[in-house]
Amino acid sequence: MVTEWLLSLEFLHYGANYYADWLIFGCGAVAAYFLFYGIYRLTIFIVEKILRKKKAGFHHSLLKKKLYRRAFYIPTMIVINALTKLLFGGSPETVSFLMSVLSICSVLVTCSILFSILNAFDDSFSKKQASIKGIVQSAKTVIYIIVVIFIICLLLKVEILKLLAGLAGASAIMMLVFKDSILGLVAGIQLSINKMVMPGDWIEMASSDADGTVVEISQITVKVQNWDNTITTIPAYDLITKPVKNWRGMWASGVRRIKRSIYIDMTSVQFCTQEMLDKFRKIQYLDEYISRKEAEITEHNNALAFDKEIEINGRHLTNLGIFRAYLQRYLEHHPGLNHESMIMARQLQPTNLGIPIEIYGFAKTINWTEYEKIQSDIFDYILSSINYFELRIYQNPSWHDYRKK
Repeated sequence: MVTEWLLSLEFLHYGANYYADWLIFGCGAVAAYFLFYGIYRLTIFIVEKILRKKKAGFHHSLLKKKLYRRAFYIPTMIVINALTKLLFGGSPETVSFLMSVLSICSVLVTCSILFSILNAFDDSFSKKQASIKGIVQSAKTVIYIIVVIFIICLLLKVEILKLLAGLAGASAIMMLVFKDSILGLVAGIQLSINKMVMPGDWIEMASSDADGTVVEISQITVKVQNWDNTITTIPAYDLITKPVKNWRGMWASGVRRIKRSIYIDMTSVQFCTQEMLDKFRKIQYLDEYISRKEAEITEHNNALAFDKEIEINGRHLTNLGIFRAYLQRYLEHHPGLNHESMIMARQLQPTNLGIPIEIYGFAKTINWTEYEKIQSDIFDYILSSINYFELRIYQNPSWHDYRKK
């Protein structure tokens, strides 16, 4: 009946059987599409019902990235391939044309399936704070290149080895054009494999004026949201070749370092008199220290023969030494510091600004506000108490100093 109906149409030039085959082919292709689409929808319904009972994992990512939907095109193309050979066996040109189209479609479907798997890996790893976006994008780039080469071979009907041989001559130009992509590809793989930088890390990079949180790592660039909410884009290759500070270790440890100095006026340093020692004994933490040091110094001085009337002879306690000892004990008893980490009050090399006394320790918290509060409280107390030891803080003369003079 189909043939008779087509014979009644006057615009046919190639015979009714030929167009009947095309009509049957089209109907078969549409029927195969809807048949397997229905099977796909039924499969998705069953898979979703099963996954609801399980924790979020890689299977959820595969479903989310439409792997099952893209996979159902494979049986559809198998049916179309069978229809092509069955209906157009007597027309080699038609078979050749349809097989070329089907081959291109097969390559594109395979590409989309691979992309779904890669996207699922990226989605699954991103939930674990371990971004592989750079590796995924690099793999996609390689797949894109392979797909383009295959499609060109299918359209031109040439062997892939011959095409690659022709492209080899243009490799130098391609290396120059895609230099940034190639460098980014290598850098992205190194960053991901070695976990040098991950989304959520706080990094500092002075050369790029970046100081903030990493929000995205792609094949070529890394985006950093600075603390003033601006976005700095850094080439991925720079994170390997240039200095970068990553604060991830601080977040992992749960403590944050305090390392700051105050400068003592060198002219205020002196030997302690008996009156000064009596006053210092009343300070918490110092009575036992002063008694022990006095006994040690007296024993040392008595063992030597020198003129004890000259103050510089022998060993003596100084107000700066007692101040350092007090700071050490004050820090060791401070409730805001982590006492399992190193705590130290030390004297650094004198400079033209005075004698630096450095406070070194670790706050118990990594919360920025709490950290700054602990650090400020410590130095507020030190600056307020230093006069009690008859020491002076050095600072450049101000108008207030000149006015007093």
